[in-house]
Amino acid sequence: MTGILGFLPLFLSLRLSRRSTSTQALTVGLYGLAGVAISLVVLIAGLLACAMLARDGLVSFVIAEGVVFLGSTIVYFVYKNALAKRKRVE
Repeated sequence: MTGILGFLPLFLSLRLSRRSTSTQALTVGLYGLAGVAISLVVLIAGLLACAMLARDGLVSFVIAEGVVFLGSTIVYFVYKNALAKRKRVE
């Protein structure tokens, strides 16, 4: 669950950057950088909460958190960049 919550700020920042009317790369880059920073804060907060509450399952929690975060990020980018373009062409 924490992996999905960590992906949400990144998802929102990417949607904001795609809808931005600014042509400056710095503006779009700052949206992405802010999304990544907030996502890392959420992931680290979940890691610290698990370390304090359930130290026995810390390694499995970190692995599951990373797999879910990376998996959701990969699925989103593949969908947006490959599959969505394929639908428009057809």
